[in-house]
This record gives sequence, C-alpha cells and structure tokens, in this order.
Amino acid sequence: MRLIRYESNEALINIIIASLLWSTIGLASVYSGSPLLLPLIRSTTAAIAAAFIYRSLNKAAITAGISLGVLFSVYPLAAVTDGVGLAAYLLYTAPLWATLVSLILGERPSKYSVIGLIIIAVAVIIALIDAGLGGINYYGAILGLVSGISYGLYIAIARFFSKLGMSNDVSYGALPFTLIMTAPLLPFLALIHRLPPLIDLGKTLVAGAYMGIFCTVIPYKLFAMGVARVRAALASILATLEPVMAAVWGYLFLRQIPNNYEILIYLLITIALITSSIDAR
Repeated sequence: MRLIRYESNEALINIIIASLLWSTIGLASVYSGSPLLLPLIRSTTAAIAAAFIYRSLNKAAITAGISLGVLFSVYPLAAVTDGVGLAAYLLYTAPLWATLVSLILGERPSKYSVIGLIIIAVAVIIALIDAGLGGINYYGAILGLVSGISYGLYIAIARFFSKLGMSNDVSYGALPFTLIMTAPLLPFLALIHRLPPLIDLGKTLVAGAYMGIFCTVIPYKLFAMGVARVRAALASILATLEPVMAAVWGYLFLRQIPNNYEILIYLLITIALITSSIDAR
C-alpha cells in the first residue's frame, strides 16, 4: 500500500515538474533575442538527444514531427508578440482543434468534451474581439491560435497512433522530423530579417539548447512516466499548471499585466480544460 502511494506521489511530482518546465518556453523565447532562429536550435538539440532514446522512420513519426515543427516555429513568435501568459493560454485552445480532427478520424467526443469545446470557442471569440479593440496584437492573437491548432493536430495524431502501439514513434521518434518545418526558417531569417548580432546569437543558442533539453526531451519523459501511474483526468488538470505559471512568469520577470479580457480568457480556458478532463477518468 505504501509502495503504491509512493509511486503515485512520484508520478504527480513528475507531471508537475513537466508542466513547470513547459511553462518557461515563452520566457525563454522572449530572452532568446531571435524567436525565428530559436525553433531550429530547439529542434536540432531535441533531435540529437532523442536519437539516443528512440529512432523511427514511419508515417506516425513524420506526421507528428511536422505538426510539432509548426508548433516549435510559431509559438516563440506568439510569446514575443502576445506576452507569455496569453500565448500559453491560446496554445491551450488545442483541445478544440484536437477534437475537431478526432471527429474526422472517427472519434466521438463526450458531453464534457463538448461543453469544454464550447467554453474554449467563447474564449477564442473574446480574444479576437480584444484584438479588434486594440487590447492585444491581432497578429499575435492569430499566431497564438495557430500554435494551438498545430498542438491540437499533434494531440490528435499522437492519440490516433498511440492506440496502435506507436507512442514512442509520435513522441521521441517525431522530434527529428520537426526540422522539416524549422530548418527552412534559417534561410528566411538570413535573407529577410538577417541573423542576430553575435551577442544575441549566443543568447539564442543557450535558449534553444535549454528548450530542446529542458522544455522538450525531459518533460516528455517525465510526463509519460507520470501519466502511466495516475488517472488521465488528474494528469490533464495538473497540466493546466503550465499556462497558469507562464502567466506568473510573464508578470514576475517581464511585468506583463493582463487586461480584463485576457483575465476572462484565462479563466474560461482553465475551466474548459478541467471540464474536458472529466471524461478522461
């Protein structure tokens, strides 16, 4: 009995640590100095590290890698443009898009998922209204939603192939294929935006390496270990710690204070995520 309790506590800690590490992605993006170069460094670092854990070359790994590559490419730009808190919450509109993709793949959502999706849809509408009123950057809001769509697509793909026993293929096996999306950003950056100065390049390298290891490879492992030992609903609720803490880091380190619309968006998406997790028991 004590052993079971110990393992459960360890699993909870693993999920919490993973969520805390993920919550620093936006902060690292801001401090990197080059959110366009950052995804390539993150992908390269994660791909090299993941290659020592698991290697795969199939449809599951490639499609999951491409969707993750879009996420890696867009999310840093959203964090810099929106603020790290709002970007993280817009990222967590992913369940809406994941469910829509799952419907196409033949899955049927529960009533709790539908309620959660409706709440998220309302939050998205409020974000667009706020952007239209000038409260947040309209371009940034779109970037945040695109990051949520790409993350939702990845969740749907990962869920589909994991049921076929290919969970490693869509996690560690997918990381090298993120380069399909992130590598083309380098010539775009060099030709149009120019490479950052040497001092900023150093910051970008450090931030990218940090994100590749501490925001990708390690959290993947910790979250997978945690989910294997606790209920999916509890894991989903604990994962909401990520956007909450991202908003906290934005306030503490960058003095980013959300307006009333953003606070409402934060509350709605948090409620939606908890509601949607009820059917994951």
